[in-house]
Amino acid sequence: MRPFIHAILVLGALTLSGCSSVPFLKKSVVLNCPNYYILEDAATLTQFRDGPGRDITDILAKAKIGEMQLGCTSDIDSDTNSGKMTIEISPIIAAEMGSANTTEKATLPYFVVVTDPSKNILYREELKVDVSFKGNRTQVILLAPPTSVDIPITPKIKNDYYKIYSGFVLTQDQVDYNRKAIQDRLR
Repeated sequence: MRPFIHAILVLGALTLSGCSSVPFLKKSVVLNCPNYYILEDAATLTQFRDGPGRDITDILAKAKIGEMQLGCTSDIDSDTNSGKMTIEISPIIAAEMGSANTTEKATLPYFVVVTDPSKNILYREELKVDVSFKGNRTQVILLAPPTSVDIPITPKIKNDYYKIYSGFVLTQDQVDYNRKAIQDRLR
């Protein structure tokens, strides 16, 4: 008798799955996260102590964004293919304490940008993450707290329409320092 009841329940569920008026059985739309890029000129940060010195003994902290962790959830109406995607963006940062650092900590400013295909900025936020080198640590790898961004989705504007960029917020001297290091590495 049990197999018969089980078969009836399965048959009933299959019948209901074709009915669009049952909301919990509606087909959900799942989209991949947009592509992300870490800008080469802003992928590293070297903070020097005040003064003219720019050698290894003057470094307070060095950091690099190597990857980003993205978590995406979509709320898309399957009839209209419209809705929104929520993206949780968290850069993965490797930081190193420099020999001039006496506080055993550093504050690393970074940014998150979302653009359209023409690179028009749709969203930009500057953020900071505090790093502690306490306990005799000189290197740390950390996941920055997530930044949440909502992007609209339509039949013509899908997830791959958007691009996500990240890097450190740099002064002009820091940009020049990075560009010189990139040129030296390419020689």
